[in-house]
Amino acid sequence: MSFRGVDNSNSTKSFFGKKLMIVIIIVLAAGLTFAVWFFFISDSNTAIQNGDNFLPPNCYSINGKQICPKT
Repeated sequence: MSFRGVDNSNSTKSFFGKKLMIVIIIVLAAGLTFAVWFFFISDSNTAIQNGDNFLPPNCYSINGKQICPKT
């Protein structure tokens, strides 16, 4: 027995609503992963490269070598 006039649009809307939620969650997770990588991992490499910025007083760096004159 079939029912005439039964609308299946509710199940279709629910199906697309669930897919939309999954897509939104995936996009948010990808954005969060990129942000964590960008701020923490990429900054750790620059701290190693800028090591000569932290020289003791009265010292200087030439060609990557630290030179401290004796006084």
